[in-house]
Amino acid sequence: MKAIITGIQAETLTPFAYHSLMVQGGTATLPELVSDHALMFGLAATLGMMRSSVCLPKKDYRRDLDAMPWRASVLTTDHPRLLSPVVRRLNLTEEAGYKRRIQDVVKKGNLKDFFTTQEVPPGVIFTGALFGFDPFAYSGQDELVIRIGLHRNGMLRLRPVKVEQVRLNAATAALFGRELSVERYLLYGLQLTQRMPAKDALHEVQQWN
Repeated sequence: MKAIITGIQAETLTPFAYHSLMVQGGTATLPELVSDHALMFGLAATLGMMRSSVCLPKKDYRRDLDAMPWRASVLTTDHPRLLSPVVRRLNLTEEAGYKRRIQDVVKKGNLKDFFTTQEVPPGVIFTGALFGFDPFAYSGQDELVIRIGLHRNGMLRLRPVKVEQVRLNAATAALFGRELSVERYLLYGLQLTQRMPAKDALHEVQQWN
């Protein structure tokens, strides 16, 4: 991996949501971060580096990340915000052609047709860094837009900025056999390290091979 640090400023252009936290009647999104995986996969899609096949291979983040020419920190914000809950409908029981008996059981449980999500609003600024690759120099663009969130319905505008400190995802490091100290355990796949100088983060991610 090349010793390149590209500071990233990401601004939400549209709301986005993830099923991050269980709340009454639905889920809420972790508002203070965008995961390193969301950044790396979203950027790969924008730059046309994803698989051309419509058939998804077996899930293997280690394999996928190993094929990318970059690693990333988690994008974080000091001003997290969430929109009010939005009611959504996902009716798999009828649309998938389930029998009436199964439909009745599902509608009495937690997997209801109607549920709520909470989204991060437009205008929130996140910062972090990309390592080993400068997507702006590669594409010749001053800014790039990537898609993230449920069904890729959220949009982030990326711009290069100077970044002094970042947080890495210890869960991603573990995929490559590296054990990092965790300051905040958010989810199994999202475990934040302490803030560290970007140069130290680069030295660490260069060992994620």
